[in-house]
Amino acid sequence: MLTLIREVRTETTILGHLYINGAFVCYTLEAAIKAIPAGLYKVENSKSPKFGRELPLIYNDSVPAKRGIRIHKGNTWEDSQGCVLVGMSHNSDAGKPGVDSAVFESAPAETMVAMLCRNECQLVIVEQ
Repeated sequence: MLTLIREVRTETTILGHLYINGAFVCYTLEAAIKAIPAGLYKVENSKSPKFGRELPLIYNDSVPAKRGIRIHKGNTWEDSQGCVLVGMSHNSDAGKPGVDSAVFESAPAETMVAMLCRNECQLVIVEQ
């Protein structure tokens, strides 16, 4: 099971950690205003019409698959329209006044998470 723990929230961003079976995988970043609710989701890799590559699709009864919420690469909240961005590192000033969170080295993180999601079928998102 994948677990996304949301840890640092600002007006614009949510910075978190992604785990698989309790082991740290990477950092996550979401646009605060567009983030999907905490809860249990199904995860299914499929070809994204927008990005043209295989990416994990996140959905449940409240967030239908047709919304197209994906896990993908990106650096700042402006790179997300409700999706979960992933990165291997993040800015150390995240959460300080006037500093927006960002993730870096997102391409390798996306590749790794997409590979992991080929075998995973659930994601739980929790607020901390």
